[in-house]
Amino acid sequence: MKPEKNNAREKLEILLVADVHMGPSNTTRPGEETPDLMERFAKEINTVIKPDILVELGDRVNNFNHEEDRRNALRFSEIIRSLCIPYYLVLGNHDLHNLTKEENKEIFGAEVGRRTSYANGFKLIFLDTEEPVIEGVGGNISEEQLKWLSVELNSEETPKIVFGHHPVDNQVISENPHFLQFPHLAFVKNRERARDLIESGKNVLAYVNGHVHWFSFEVGEKIPFISVPSFTEAWPEKKGAPGMFAKLSVSMNGNVEVAVGSLSPRRTLGKFLWTKQH
Repeated sequence: MKPEKNNAREKLEILLVADVHMGPSNTTRPGEETPDLMERFAKEINTVIKPDILVELGDRVNNFNHEEDRRNALRFSEIIRSLCIPYYLVLGNHDLHNLTKEENKEIFGAEVGRRTSYANGFKLIFLDTEEPVIEGVGGNISEEQLKWLSVELNSEETPKIVFGHHPVDNQVISENPHFLQFPHLAFVKNRERARDLIESGKNVLAYVNGHVHWFSFEVGEKIPFISVPSFTEAWPEKKGAPGMFAKLSVSMNGNVEVAVGSLSPRRTLGKFLWTKQH
């Protein structure tokens, strides 16, 4: 689903969802609640929210075993195929516990690894931060992919947004309950190199990720780094998935606005605006 490069408009509205963790409920992820909530979300996207595109940032399944993970990935695929807008998928670490990258691609009938696309005249760069998964949780970007990323970031002046599952920024993770014992696994292992490449690229507007289950808006030297909260995370109650999501609006002039919302209850929780310095 790749619009033409020259189909340019002044703004692109991207709906963001991360860490759905569909599957058996565990820890603070009530994954058994998410199929119905995701179906509700898909209907609202089609009838109420109506963004230009949707980007799903990985960890679609709450890994259990191969059979269960495949079943839940297929259920997720059925729901997301009901959308009336273009959508793009990113690989998360939980998606690869029991399923291969090739199986993910086959289940969703779409690319899930590193690639580029275009929407409304904006270039979308999707990273594979699972090269490899570190200790089952953290991520890494291979040398080959870093070279590819450098080319894609600098080959044209088109405004760009970069997406990955793991953060590459310097957000303070010490109070995040999921990473108290292993804060290094919250990030891409070689995040400094990845971040330097992204911030030095031509006309890059933002980097967007999931993984850390909370919202973060970290402004780097040149661009904002945005962590999208988990759709399912219910800490500390362990039930009552909130259906968290974010809506990212980017303009050709470099303005970036993020609105965070929830489905249960239906709320807009706040907006954050960053204006690019020219």
